Amino acid sequence: MRVLVKGAGVAGITAAFELATRGATVTVAEITHTLGGNASWFAGGMLAPWCERESAEQPVLDLGRDAADWWDAVLPGHVTRAGTLVVAAPRDAGELDRFASRTSGHRRVDEDQVARLEPDLAGRFRRGLFFPGEAHLDPREAMARLHDRLAAMGVAFRFGSDIRQVSGFDRRIDCTGMAAVDDRLRGVRGEMLILRAPDVSLSRPVRLLHPRFPLYIVPRADHRS
Repeated sequence: MRVLVKGAGVAGITAAFELATRGATVTVAEITHTLGGNASWFAGGMLAPWCERESAEQPVLDLGRDAADWWDAVLPGHVTRAGTLVVAAPRDAGELDRFASRTSGHRRVDEDQVARLEPDLAGRFRRGLFFPGEAHLDPREAMARLHDRLAAMGVAFRFGSDIRQVSGFDRRIDCTGMAAVDDRLRGVRGEMLILRAPDVSLSRPVRLLHPRFPLYIVPRADHRS
């Protein structure tokens, strides 16, 4: 069976992998001229279904529990399993309690436990929530490596293609995200900033709760976040 996957973001290339491993002849068509430049390229890379359940539907947790195992099996060595730390300033303690009430899979930690988890945050937060089952990866590195693996498996990539005019396939899977005009999708707006802080070391994603401007930081190599 010949399958066209429209879109080379995370959804598209992971769908292509699952189809190719099941014997389908897969082509991935992407309107941009190179890998990246889509929403997946600007993702934090958090494999955090328990935290996401705070504002997402139950299937996000049910299906997301296996995400870290999937990526670990497909790209060994790219997943860091260190959990997620959620904190809030003392004046926003109510945000921490609200977050806890809407999620599961966490344990409460005090100031000393926060310091043991992240020594560079010692003395900054009186309490927090630790989600030990969560993980993270670098989405740009993961997408590039998965693209290489798919190409080695015989999956064809058509970059710079007008995907509306691609024909000759038995099945089509639309993974173009919001461009698909699918009312089942929920758009999430955010801003991304890449920081390099040689004097700060973090081992895991840290979410800072705030009533208006929630933030999270995800560690990368070479003291980048």
